[in-house]
Amino acid sequence: MNTARLALTVALACVLSAPAADAATKRKSAAKKKRPAATKKVPAPVPEDTFTPPDEAASASDAPVAPKAATPTPLAPARPTAPKVADVPAPAVRAAPSNAVAIFGVSRQPAAADSAAKLEDTLTRKLGSAGDIQFVDLATAFPPPEPQGNPRGDALFDEGRAAYDNLDPDSAAVKFKAAAEAYVQRPGDLRPEKLGETYLFQGASQLLNGDVAGAKASFTHALVAEPSLRPDAGMFGQDVQRVFAEAQSELNAQPQGTLVVNSLPQGARVLVRGRDVGATPLSGAKLAPGNYPVQVVLPGYAPFATFAEVKPSAPTELKTKLASAPGLSALRDAASKAGTEAAFDADGVPPEVGAIGERLNARYVVLAASFQDKKGRLHGEVQAWDLRTKNRLRGVEVDFTKRDGKGSAEAAADQVHTFLAGAALPQGREDSKEPLVSSDSVLRKPWFWAAAAGVAAVTAGVVYVATTDRGAGFNPVNGLPGGISF
Repeated sequence: MNTARLALTVALACVLSAPAADAATKRKSAAKKKRPAATKKVPAPVPEDTFTPPDEAASASDAPVAPKAATPTPLAPARPTAPKVADVPAPAVRAAPSNAVAIFGVSRQPAAADSAAKLEDTLTRKLGSAGDIQFVDLATAFPPPEPQGNPRGDALFDEGRAAYDNLDPDSAAVKFKAAAEAYVQRPGDLRPEKLGETYLFQGASQLLNGDVAGAKASFTHALVAEPSLRPDAGMFGQDVQRVFAEAQSELNAQPQGTLVVNSLPQGARVLVRGRDVGATPLSGAKLAPGNYPVQVVLPGYAPFATFAEVKPSAPTELKTKLASAPGLSALRDAASKAGTEAAFDADGVPPEVGAIGERLNARYVVLAASFQDKKGRLHGEVQAWDLRTKNRLRGVEVDFTKRDGKGSAEAAADQVHTFLAGAALPQGREDSKEPLVSSDSVLRKPWFWAAAAGVAAVTAGVVYVATTDRGAGFNPVNGLPGGISF
């Protein structure tokens, strides 16, 4: 009897405890669902051109400072022995060492600024055409800014759509016109397809108001902004389809015009309606008549954007001098300090040159200085540094009155190429009958660099200087630690 009563009590307890256990399980499951995610949103990285010297950094609040991570941050790597140049921003990511070349034209007087820019452009173009020179990747060092969009234009477009959908074509036409004007005012942030859609709805609104001529003009603007645009048959009626087709036929019947774009420096990409049509100097972009958004972009420079009106059977010329972006401007300021007459005459590597090489991950830094003499005549001087071997090219003079031959900018580029690539090193004067001696027979001879170590080796008016200190690791055979390579 007692055994049966005990079994009944245990069974009853199990039945009563089951709902409580189920409830506990549900509470645990709900708690798991409400638990915050394990991952957090990563904050946006600091722009690489935003540079704050370490000694000027200060805490912005009284909040406790988090302990430093074990791995150092890639921004501004600590190099105690490196020269400090506050004007040069630190690289965002330290890339692997390279043989890249950085070229900067510097002017010692304001009147020589244009000559310095042209000399830099000539050196870049001539060295680039050789095919064996690797330039620094400015697109990586200075990525282009992200498009900002046009919130005002978008808001006006949405208001126009609301009015159009509510069968209020008068208000819709006004809003779409204002939206198009807002988009046109900011060509650098323009989305061509959005501008084309705006003109399309503007034309449809005008057509509802009986303005056929105005609608056809709007449809033409839409086609110029986005040639692939077509009115959706499910949204627009036959009248819109018909007038739009007429506008397209009339636009196609007009003779094309030509867009000519020049920039300083050259080599910038030209974007028409956001599409790449070539590099400057651009002389053959054929376009239907109309007003086109044109952008001229070059890594390291602020993009130039405008609207250019292309007329039938006529060239439309666009010229622009690109302004350096903030990051590149800081490097140009450093180059100007290293390009003074005193810096060119001094021995060793100027600290600004070392900072430029560090920032751009460049092995070679070439400075092309332009200046005026007391009589107002323009002159040029080019120097180059190999930051790996500490060798230096100096004595390359430029006469701006000469277009070719000895003393010209083209000849200076050849001498710089010899230094950078280890090509044939000319010996003697141009009028000498002595044969030219290649780098294999001169530059790689131990006796040549033994004589050049710490002094100047003069060849064909060009001075190659080995400025390596005779400290630990100095090689008495060739005068350089570990030798030299070109």
